[in-house]
Amino acid sequence: MKNRILKIMLGVTPIFCITAFFNLSAVEQSVAQNNAGAPQSRVAVIDIKYILENHVAFKQAMEGLKSQFDKAGEALKTERIRINELEMKLRELKQGTQDFNQLDEEVNRAKADWSINANKQKKEIRKKESQILWKVYYEVKTETKRYCEQNRIDLVISFNGDPIDPAQPQQVVRGVSKPIVYHQPGIDITPSILASLNNQNTQAAGPVGGRLGVPPQR
Repeated sequence: MKNRILKIMLGVTPIFCITAFFNLSAVEQSVAQNNAGAPQSRVAVIDIKYILENHVAFKQAMEGLKSQFDKAGEALKTERIRINELEMKLRELKQGTQDFNQLDEEVNRAKADWSINANKQKKEIRKKESQILWKVYYEVKTETKRYCEQNRIDLVISFNGDPIDPAQPQQVVRGVSKPIVYHQPGIDITPSILASLNNQNTQAAGPVGGRLGVPPQR
């Protein structure tokens, strides 16, 4: 049987061998071109939290929002101090007198206005924060879609790549509850997406110098 197989193999015509060789080479070349620069798997992972923490435009927008929030907080703090001073004066007056009643009405009105302004500021800050977050998340989704279509990735799963400290019970619980137990590092597209987003924002804002388009090492 072995000799017969060898005879059959040796009896193959040169044309067939050459054709098979070139067909195999073409397939290998095609596979290599399709896989060049792209994850080998059709599934990838992305760390949204890491992107938000290192997204230049997002951090700048949140810092601006914090500055606005601090200014509003200082104004509310100043008004609160003024109300406290009025309440101290109110304690020095005799109840039922005209001065007491007038100051008491002023204090109550000031307290009501302060509460309204505080709630208004809180709602406005939350609304702006939500708008900033949604804008960046939409950019992440758009860039991820473009990257996946270019690299033929079918599914992207969100994960948290933060290291777990075994001495911290809350971190341990968080780590145990992670849906992804293991992933091959090559399928993590987080650095590519982050670099692209930061580069796009840098180009849109003009030359500002620095290393805005370079993501931190993971």
